Amino acid sequence: MQEILELRCPQGASSLTDVMAALEQAAVAHSVVLHIDHDRMLSEFGVLWMLARCRLTLHRMPAEGLTVQTFLRKPTAAVSHRDFTVLDDRGVCGTAVQTWVLADAEERKLRSLKTITPLWTLPTPVPERTGFLRHLSLPEKLPDRLSWTVAPEEIDSNGHLNNVKYILHAEAMILRPCTCLEVLFDRECFAGETLTLESDGTYVRGVRADGLDAFRCRFFKEGEE
Repeated sequence: MQEILELRCPQGASSLTDVMAALEQAAVAHSVVLHIDHDRMLSEFGVLWMLARCRLTLHRMPAEGLTVQTFLRKPTAAVSHRDFTVLDDRGVCGTAVQTWVLADAEERKLRSLKTITPLWTLPTPVPERTGFLRHLSLPEKLPDRLSWTVAPEEIDSNGHLNNVKYILHAEAMILRPCTCLEVLFDRECFAGETLTLESDGTYVRGVRADGLDAFRCRFFKEGEE
C-alpha cells in the first residue's frame, strides 16, 4: 500500500479555503488507495470518518503548481492523525495536521478505532511528525455577527456540512490576510440549519440555534503564537 500520496492540484489556491479543499482531495484519494475510504468503512463496518480538528501552517500562500503530500500516523483507540506537506513550484510552503474520528453511521456516536482491524496495519512514515492542534481558546466577546443557513449543496457524503464550507464562511469574516488557521469541528450541522457566525476579525465561532458551538477557529500569520 502507498505510504505517501502526492496529489497535484491544477486549480491552485488563492485562499486558506482553497488549501483546505486541496487537503480534502488528497485525504480522500489516499483513503481510497489504503482501502479505508468512505464507502468501505460504511458498508463493512457501519462507521463514518469525521474530521475533528485541523491546523494548517503556511510560510506563504502557494504560487503556481500546488501539490499536496499526505500520510498517516499510527492510530490510537480514539483518533487517527493525518499529516500533510503543501508545496508549489518553489518548494515546500507549509504543513498541516488533521485529527479524524470514527462515528457510528446510525447513532452518530464515536467508535473506537481498535474495532477496525485494517487501520492497525496501514503504512506510516518513520519517524512520525509530532505536531498537533493545541487547546484553542476564543475571546468571550466576538462582536461581529452574521447569519448563515446551510444549503443542500454544502452537504457531503456523510450527510452533514462539509468541513471546507465551514472555512469558506469563516474566512469571509477575517479582516486581514492570514496564512495559518486552527479549527475545531465541535458538532455536526445539516442542510437547512441556521448558524450564527461570531467574529472579531481573527477568531470565528459558529453557533447553532440550540446555543451549542458548531465550530471554533482562529486565523493568523506564521509566528503569531
